[in-house]
Amino acid sequence: MSSIYSAFCNNTTDLQSVVSDIDKYDRKRVLAPNFTTTDTSNLYQLNNTGFIGQLYKDGVEMTAVTDSPNADFEYNYSSSTDSFQLFLASSSVSALNSAVFESGQDWDTLKSTVCKEQADLMRSYLDRPIYKRANTTYQGASERNYDFIIVRINAILACADLVRSSDPEKADVIEAMAISPDGDGLLDKLKRREYVMSNETSFASEKGVIQEISLNGSTTGYVEDIKLHGPPAVDYDEVRVVISTGGTFALGTTSPVKYDVYVKNSEGLRMHKVVDAEQVNGDYQPLAYGARIRFQAGVYHASDEFSIIFQSDELPVGTIKSGQIYR
Repeated sequence: MSSIYSAFCNNTTDLQSVVSDIDKYDRKRVLAPNFTTTDTSNLYQLNNTGFIGQLYKDGVEMTAVTDSPNADFEYNYSSSTDSFQLFLASSSVSALNSAVFESGQDWDTLKSTVCKEQADLMRSYLDRPIYKRANTTYQGASERNYDFIIVRINAILACADLVRSSDPEKADVIEAMAISPDGDGLLDKLKRREYVMSNETSFASEKGVIQEISLNGSTTGYVEDIKLHGPPAVDYDEVRVVISTGGTFALGTTSPVKYDVYVKNSEGLRMHKVVDAEQVNGDYQPLAYGARIRFQAGVYHASDEFSIIFQSDELPVGTIKSGQIYR
């Protein structure tokens, strides 16, 4: 059955970044060698095996079948008899007893399952939405579908779960990186909003978060700062600053660079121009919602575009009830 929920991290490099040798914790167990023959040639049986999700011979996956095995490396596990039968031509009981047979789960499937389970644990523990960011414009420096703090926590918890059956003490140390008895794990801090996710209101988003949307490869200038004299007069908008006339803005010269500013209207974002062909001068200049911006000296090209995201509400942010003071 499919699910609308998925893991936040991948099951390869994200796990290895937490535990470099995670692949050795694959939960395989060695089976006691005591094969017997059957009434069928080349078909052997091993009893008292315990549950077998996936059978391995000398590290190689065997092929599970539901009927009687009749080709090399096919096997059939029976829960009713607690045994499996394996077909292998040109072999013998002694040869099979000399090999290493292991029971486990497919490693890729196991890692995927654990990552999804720990993602569910995160949703339950955090008790607030975790939203996906599929649009590459908003994925941040990590270029991931979720905030990197979310990716990292999921990987930590998944590694702890995979390690636990082999090394409980090591698993506890790893888990404490996310959920700690002292409350200083990454997930603990995220729950207390010491970290905030990209969709959440923070002091930074109330002031305005600058992002580069589309810049010419030789552009060297940028929007350097935002100044507010009070809370932004909007609950949410993605204000766009677009260079309408390119050129070089340098100190001591009259700048040829001009910019436009677009805000939202009832039809959508970036729909209404509120600043038209304003000449860049290096001082704090008009933006929107009571905010002003300052450009750094440098080269600008027409159609260079910056985004300033404003997101504001009345929720307190931080470890104690607090508020932003403006002057």
